[in-house]
Amino acid sequence: MRTTLRYAAALAALAIFALTNAQEPLRAPTLEERIDDLERSLASIDTRLGLQTARVPDLGGESTAALAARVDAVERSVERLATDLQRVDRLADTAARDAAQARRDATSAQQAARDAALRAR
Repeated sequence: MRTTLRYAAALAALAIFALTNAQEPLRAPTLEERIDDLERSLASIDTRLGLQTARVPDLGGESTAALAARVDAVERSVERLATDLQRVDRLADTAARDAAQARRDATSAQQAARDAALRAR
C-alpha cells in the first residue's frame, strides 16, 4: 500500500512537472506582438462597422414614398422658415433705421428747444 502511495505521489509530481514545463513561460508581449494584436482588433472593428453601415437601414416600417413625403414636408418647412427669417431681418433693419431717425429728430428737437430758450432770455 505504501509503495502504491509512493508511486501515486511520484506520478502526481511528474504530471505537475510535465504540465508546468509544457506551458509557455509567462512573459510580457513584445511591442511587435502588441501592434499585431491591435491591428487584428482594429481590422475586426472596421469589418463590423463596415457591415453595420452597409446594412439596409431599419425605416420603422415606413415605405420609401412615405419617407419622401416627409422629406418634402421638412424641406417646405425649412423654406418657409428661411422666408420668415428674411422678413424678420428686413423688419429689424427698418426698425433700426426708424430708431436712428427718431434719435436724430429728438436731438434736433432738443437743439431747437435750447435755441428757443436762449432767445427767450
